[in-house]
Amino acid sequence: MRKIFWFLVPLIGMGIATARAQQADAPTGQVESTTTSPTSPSAPSQTLPPLSGMQVLAPTFGGTSESYVVPALACQEFATTNPTGLNRNAGLFSQSSCGGTLTLQKVNSHSQLNLDFNGGGFYYNRPFEATIKQDIKQYGTIEGLTVSERVTGRRWNWMLGDQGTYLPDGSLGGAFAGLSSFAGGMGGGSLASAPALNSGFSPNQSIYGGLGRRASDLAFTEFSYTAGPRTTLTATGMFGTQQFLTPGYIDDRYWIVMTGYNRTFGRGSEVALDYQEMHFNFGASQPIFLTRGASILYGRAISPKFSVELSVAPMDRVISIHQADSTTNLFLGTYDTLLYHGLRWDGALTFDRTMAGGAGYLAGSEMSMVSASLGRQVSRRVHGSLDASYANNRGLAVSSSGALRPTYKYVQVGANLTHELGRNISMYLNYYVQRQVSNTSLCEGAICSTSYFRQVGGIGINWHTQPIKIH
Repeated sequence: MRKIFWFLVPLIGMGIATARAQQADAPTGQVESTTTSPTSPSAPSQTLPPLSGMQVLAPTFGGTSESYVVPALACQEFATTNPTGLNRNAGLFSQSSCGGTLTLQKVNSHSQLNLDFNGGGFYYNRPFEATIKQDIKQYGTIEGLTVSERVTGRRWNWMLGDQGTYLPDGSLGGAFAGLSSFAGGMGGGSLASAPALNSGFSPNQSIYGGLGRRASDLAFTEFSYTAGPRTTLTATGMFGTQQFLTPGYIDDRYWIVMTGYNRTFGRGSEVALDYQEMHFNFGASQPIFLTRGASILYGRAISPKFSVELSVAPMDRVISIHQADSTTNLFLGTYDTLLYHGLRWDGALTFDRTMAGGAGYLAGSEMSMVSASLGRQVSRRVHGSLDASYANNRGLAVSSSGALRPTYKYVQVGANLTHELGRNISMYLNYYVQRQVSNTSLCEGAICSTSYFRQVGGIGINWHTQPIKIH
């Protein structure tokens, strides 16, 4: 535990940004009384985001139109049965980690700036066995940045932003279980009126691949034009990359363009039609693929606390092998969400079927993922939550030879309990179980296996201020 304090001084000055691609999963351990009412006339919750863009229709509970900044610090101690996921280590590993965050929202008459800036480091109590991985160190950091600026005119909106992360493992796996749950959810990210970005467009990390260090980035821009009282037109562009610092993984880069037509009707309901084209590239020695097609989307903000979104996206998929013929087939995608965030209860249910990058193990994959979470404010100072995720990634069929297509099935189940010790400090407990099976061996150095299994449990404490208003 004394190693925790070794990190405190440098971490105050370093940072990462929590990739708020999963903005709907609100952090725990925050004081609700600091937020403005979602029914406030000045709150941005009265405007539905265009469904044909890269945002999701998320509950606006807790959003505020005021400018503020929230700093936070946290330290935690984890115990894990297997840091790398392969059952080759005897005894428990302990991991000490500390981190800091800074959440900023700056609102002007015609623009809004949102920024999440976080930093963290970790240290294992003993070195890894050399036969597992030669370049896995006892210590490391997680880093990143998410920033977006929205400029508003009389009939138009323009959003420009970037989200970058550096992770010691995949976002669904590992001790951190994704940045959204790092340090039990610290800082004021859930207070922001930042756009809730569709996680399906972020660099894919839905295959658990051990402690492979990776850096990812997604740059995005979106322009919307109000053509009538109920009609909005959109144009969206994105460019994403995922690069691995640990040898043996497949890097990828991709770009996406979308155009769409949105129509609102009734109270809080919206339908949309869009056209999307996505190109993936995995390097000179790997296949490339592209998808293009139209989507039909429906969304309804039932209340400021509750929203639903449904979509169907038939896509024409073209897979091209270098110096060989290409194959074309039909792929049916979808992105469906059911979100709730109230005073006592919060929950989310999401199903996503899309073409993905393959998380460093596949040169493209058909990904199907379902995730669910349920939280409750047990008492004035205690909040508990349960969450579960399942991802199925299947390699692309690059020929008609009937060869085995690699398949990875990953499950994560976890629980988190947060107790407010005071106005600005809280303690939390969390526990996760992770399991993955595949029909193809995954390797950590010289050790290969078709199954990964990990248990991770931790205790920690975090500190955050009340939102500090700025002008």
